[in-house]
Amino acid sequence: MNNNRPKILIVDDEPSNHRVYERTLESLDLEFVKAMSGQQALAVAHRHDFFLILMDVQMPGMDGFETASLILDHPKTCHIPVIFITAFARDEMFEFKGYASGAVDYLVKPINDEIVKSKVGVFLELYEEKLRLDNAYKIKKKAEEELREHKEHLEDLVKERTEKLQQSLDNLMETQNQLVESEKMASLGRLVGGVAHELNTPIGICITAISHLQDETSKFNGAFLGSGLTKTGFSQYINASNQSSEIIASNLERASELVENFKLISVDTKAQLVNAFNLMEYFKNLITTLHSQIERTGFEIEVTGDDKVSVETDPGILSQILTSLITNSLLHATVEGQTGKIVLDIQCREKQLYLTFSDDGKGMTEDISTMIFEPFFTTQRGSGGSGLGMYIVYNLVTQALCGDITCESNEGEGCTFKVSFPI
Repeated sequence: MNNNRPKILIVDDEPSNHRVYERTLESLDLEFVKAMSGQQALAVAHRHDFFLILMDVQMPGMDGFETASLILDHPKTCHIPVIFITAFARDEMFEFKGYASGAVDYLVKPINDEIVKSKVGVFLELYEEKLRLDNAYKIKKKAEEELREHKEHLEDLVKERTEKLQQSLDNLMETQNQLVESEKMASLGRLVGGVAHELNTPIGICITAISHLQDETSKFNGAFLGSGLTKTGFSQYINASNQSSEIIASNLERASELVENFKLISVDTKAQLVNAFNLMEYFKNLITTLHSQIERTGFEIEVTGDDKVSVETDPGILSQILTSLITNSLLHATVEGQTGKIVLDIQCREKQLYLTFSDDGKGMTEDISTMIFEPFFTTQRGSGGSGLGMYIVYNLVTQALCGDITCESNEGEGCTFKVSFPI
């Protein structure tokens, strides 16, 4: 037996009428539930889900009108349609009472089998459509619930992934800042090394001159105490003293100049110390402090352009930019056994400063020139290059100076960097 067949409740006190209804509706494949009285109908109606009730009007005890009224007044069974069937002739008062009791139809015996089957078939189709709609609604509700749960899970997942990505980004930024600071210190170290080398020369000469003067003074003192001092010896001592003093004075002045230049260009960019200064003079002083590095490569550096341009900015930023550009050319543009030249041109137009830094070295391929400002990009990885020098230059120009920098180069034809920023 198919327990999922639609159920119909037939309420009639005559067993023979039940058999007639079953035979008439057999082709609809229904499950028939029988009730022989109104009281029994009330008890059965609450235990099953009926799509239709065929209700006899004339029954002992509780008639069909009262039974239908009680069934349709109950919230659990109020949705079940009721068709009244009676053996009495059609009467308007009976029909009115039937419809007032909540019936959807009113049939008079003898009943035409096809009419009964047709009417039951209509309510069967409505019931089956209702089941389909209920099922579709349940599927929709389930889908909405799953979608809501999935959305909540997705939001949690996105939040978790976002937090992890932010943490990774923070770690990356911290690492990058450490590397940038490391590169800054390396750049400052190269500068200090150059200054130290330059200072060693005049200081060494001063030490030599003082040693020579001490020797001469010792000889002079011995001759003087031993009464062996002659006019010629005295004259030689005076000449040696004068020469040594001049050598010491000129070299100490040279050392003092180097120290002053170093103080000008070694400003920490973090301090953002804004000063007004002559740009060409500042660049020349900076190049002086890098003389030892430049001299080893055989390069010559020339500063051209407007020598009256003054800027008001942090000199440490310009120092790091130019130092990095010079260092880059000395490391990458040089060809062993050949000399080269670097030209730094300064121009000012409409409150915009234009610096053109060019060398006549071996140049770069297009692949390298387009990547030169990318962080960690270097062609000297095996030689200790960090790939941050030009990246720092790019950030200083574009962020600290609010300017722009480009690189133009062809292999074998040197390299040109063009920097512009407002002044």
